[in-house]
Amino acid sequence: MKYVLVLDVGTTNMKVAIVNEIGDIISQEVKKINLIQSAEGVAEHDPQELWANFLDISKKIITNFEGDISLLIFSGYQFGFLPIDKKGNPLMNMVTLLDTRSQNIMNEVEERFSFKEIYQKTGCPPAFNYTIARILWLKKEKPEIFAKTYKFLDIKSFFTFKLTGKCYTEPSLASVTQLLNIKTQKWDEELIKRLGIEEDQLPDLVPGNVIVDTVKKEIAIEMGLEKEVPIMLGVYDGGAMILGMGGYKKSAVCNLGTTAMFRSAYNEPLLDKIGQYRLQTYALLPGMWAIGGAVNNAGVVLEWFRNNIANGMSYDQINEEASKVKAGSEGLICFPFLTGERDPRIGSLSTGSFFGLKTYHNLSHMARSIYEGVGYGLNMIKTALEENDVNLRRLTVGGSGSKSDVWVQILADIFNIPVTKSKTENATLIGESMVAFSQLGVYNDIEQAGEVMIKLGKCFEPQTSSVKTYEAYYNFFVQMIQNYRDMYNLHTQLINSLGGGENWQ
Repeated sequence: MKYVLVLDVGTTNMKVAIVNEIGDIISQEVKKINLIQSAEGVAEHDPQELWANFLDISKKIITNFEGDISLLIFSGYQFGFLPIDKKGNPLMNMVTLLDTRSQNIMNEVEERFSFKEIYQKTGCPPAFNYTIARILWLKKEKPEIFAKTYKFLDIKSFFTFKLTGKCYTEPSLASVTQLLNIKTQKWDEELIKRLGIEEDQLPDLVPGNVIVDTVKKEIAIEMGLEKEVPIMLGVYDGGAMILGMGGYKKSAVCNLGTTAMFRSAYNEPLLDKIGQYRLQTYALLPGMWAIGGAVNNAGVVLEWFRNNIANGMSYDQINEEASKVKAGSEGLICFPFLTGERDPRIGSLSTGSFFGLKTYHNLSHMARSIYEGVGYGLNMIKTALEENDVNLRRLTVGGSGSKSDVWVQILADIFNIPVTKSKTENATLIGESMVAFSQLGVYNDIEQAGEVMIKLGKCFEPQTSSVKTYEAYYNFFVQMIQNYRDMYNLHTQLINSLGGGENWQ
């Protein structure tokens, strides 16, 4: 029996697990990551804390498996952004997806680049989360850091630098720089030049399914390993979830975590043919792309609701409250855009709101409307796929939000397709392990690995009466977004005119 060590760095938690070749998670350690936030839009991780956490939980989990690990493979979040100097020292904290400080730089991005050209080359719609906007923001707001920057790292290149002394990344993370040519899966020289940086300031780009290096001997000892274990970069956390829940062959997956995604693995890079940038296409592995999209606001909205409205009640209690209300929340609609959105139809300046609030609405209505609002946002992605000739037969859902039967049933009703729960809570770990064992020769390819390693649970069928209700509310939701777009811009101008969000009352 072979074993692989999987590192998964998320926005909220870090996981290190040992997985065997039939998809059993033999051992796992989880450690919460402190998210550093402020009213100015800061949302960062301390890189030294990330490294210390990794060493700490690796030592715990490797005990009794010291000589049995065949491979170390990575999973991690997209949109990580960390400048380092020539000695490899971080010049600031690791910027995460939830950081909104670069949203006001989009006018400058548009002056330098054609959004249409960027989308056609990279598969990325215009949004402030991508590395182009982060670098221009850094140059404008923190010029002293920009001047000292030797390399711009993401979450995997940071860890590979610590483990090997070299900075490697792979196409699924490089895709969200807006600097990767989606067709060639190589850095785009013209875009890099126009940004005003050098290609050697970016990590070395390697496929995620090849062994690139080994853990340095002194680090291996510190981790508790008996040998220098080979390293494979894998794919980003959402991509691993696509693989680990079987999101191929006209199937898609939805991850309900802090953020959420609706994606499928496809054999070509699909772009929105009507030019609305509704689809975000990322490279996964050679000959495989992740198509679909993602939303910034899912579990983060529920957490905000729990902490600020629901007086800290448990998520099980929130589910019970939501189940008391019928489909449509009696006219209450949540627009869950607390941290802005990637979809250009909504925009980075969007904010959260409840629409249609009446005296008879209560906490239960608000809870259910949050579930529904996230579902409507995800359905915008499903609709875009259908309008680009991708018709899906089924959906598998995972992530912490999938523990809620109420939420999963709502998704089945909004999407009007069967939705199956992933039986494995940590499908990301399984997806990365499928990549690893396919390359180690245990399986011929990803699909053969999935036949053995993927485990699915309960299936939720759409309820006819609710489907009709949600179709009407979804259409209204989309229409309201069209009306809200200009108001988001005016609202931002108002706040800025009054001295910024932290002073606005």
